[in-house]
Amino acid sequence: MISSLLQQYASLLEDVDAHFTKAIREIPKIPCKKSCCDCCKQLFPLSMIEAYYINEGFKNLPRKERRELEREAKKQQERIEKEINPKQYKTLNADLNEIAEKRNNFTKALQSTKIHCPLLDKKGLCQLYEHRNHDCRIHGGSFDESSNEIVGCFRHKDLFSNPESKQKFKTHAIPSGHRYKEKNKLDSLLITHLANNEALTKTIYITTPYIAFLKDFAEVDWKNFFYEKIPAASQTQNNNTFSLIIDTTH
Repeated sequence: MISSLLQQYASLLEDVDAHFTKAIREIPKIPCKKSCCDCCKQLFPLSMIEAYYINEGFKNLPRKERRELEREAKKQQERIEKEINPKQYKTLNADLNEIAEKRNNFTKALQSTKIHCPLLDKKGLCQLYEHRNHDCRIHGGSFDESSNEIVGCFRHKDLFSNPESKQKFKTHAIPSGHRYKEKNKLDSLLITHLANNEALTKTIYITTPYIAFLKDFAEVDWKNFFYEKIPAASQTQNNNTFSLIIDTTH
């Protein structure tokens, strides 16, 4: 079951990559290129399937690289938990708008730490490029309809500053939510499978990138993890409520 879900996620990512490649062809001014890492100089939360997939890739790295990442991950995760207290964003049985607000606030708090992505090496390259998450793949080539903004760095704002160039970008860019529904479905299926609990279909798991290096996701007792995070009384959720769980080391 887990292998099947991870394979479906990998196929989804291949589609995202194909759309990004197409966007680059249609919008030649996109500044993204190898070793350009401005978008890697901030942290993004990971969903369950994203963290699990990165963890699988991490375990295939050479031992020396894994140990270096683990040491850095432990130090930075402790800093994050001290500075922003991720647990405060945990929310049980709330409507989707409240969950989205809490998730956005957690993302902003993560980015306020000004910590670089742990996978960024000294050459400005990603050490797990083939396993990078969804948002990393669309950043620089996507457009957010809700805010009417290009999802990119400061270079994008300069290159596409006039209405005509911005409209061209919007026409050919990847929608910022491209394949999100399918990814969210895979997240839900993975969570209910790991927890062995169909009552958790509307449970949303997020964490920092560092947790993907500090845990062996295949060995975690996820059934007990979710039992401790969500009291039994809160596990039977109605059709209109969701729960947001933040994974930390403490």
